[in-house]
Amino acid sequence: MKMMKIFRVIPMLTAIAVLLFSCEKEERIVDANYLPQQVYLPAANPSNAPTGVYFVNSVAVPGQTFRYVVDLPNNKFTIPLAVYRSGVDRKGTVTANLTVNSDTVSKLLQVQGKFPAGTEALPSDKFALTPTVFIGDGADISTFSLQVDLNHLRANLAKKFVIAVKISTSSVGIGKLSDAVILIDPAFLSPTANFTTTTTSGKILNVSNTSLNAVSYAWNYGDGTPVSTKKDDPHTYAAAGTYDVTLTAFGPLGDANKSVKTISVLIN
Repeated sequence: MKMMKIFRVIPMLTAIAVLLFSCEKEERIVDANYLPQQVYLPAANPSNAPTGVYFVNSVAVPGQTFRYVVDLPNNKFTIPLAVYRSGVDRKGTVTANLTVNSDTVSKLLQVQGKFPAGTEALPSDKFALTPTVFIGDGADISTFSLQVDLNHLRANLAKKFVIAVKISTSSVGIGKLSDAVILIDPAFLSPTANFTTTTTSGKILNVSNTSLNAVSYAWNYGDGTPVSTKKDDPHTYAAAGTYDVTLTAFGPLGDANKSVKTISVLIN
């Protein structure tokens, strides 16, 4: 009888041990360690500018829209920018402050060859910068803008303006890309229409568009046919004769900012 009691107790003790072990494992489940969060300005390292300067001109970013938005009614030249959050963990809301770093601009202007000739600091009364952005819980980006006085750019087409935007925050860490140096070349606001022509048999006119600083075009071939908006568009005439071919090149400001060139061509 004593031996039977001993064998009955052992399974019970084993079950209790397994239960205690299971409970202990559950208590050890904790959040994994993530890389620390950081915020940075992606414009501080543009992929197509080896000098490290965010260059704003009429050239579009591949696969994206232009690097600016023109607001004619409000006389604003707006440069869209953004603050990013890195790290695996996206928990919590991050507050990021944005300021202009005048010291950085002053030092860079003293470095020979850093900027093209005629570059100067953008005057403080000619721009407005979004002061604070919030990256929401679970998000990794928040956008902001730099608004520049459009008339100031139009009045100084021969100059170039530079400004440095700095990010700061007490919420998380700051990445290496903390200062974005932005160079604005207003020359692209003034388009120049230009083209050459060649004729072939069959009354075909070939055109080569060599315009500068244009974002759209309008071809008038002088024979009453509809206007073409392609950059280069060969044209076939129905009859021989002399025709005035006109190219209108539109700049970033649209109809308020255009250049016109006309060439008389002889179609045999």
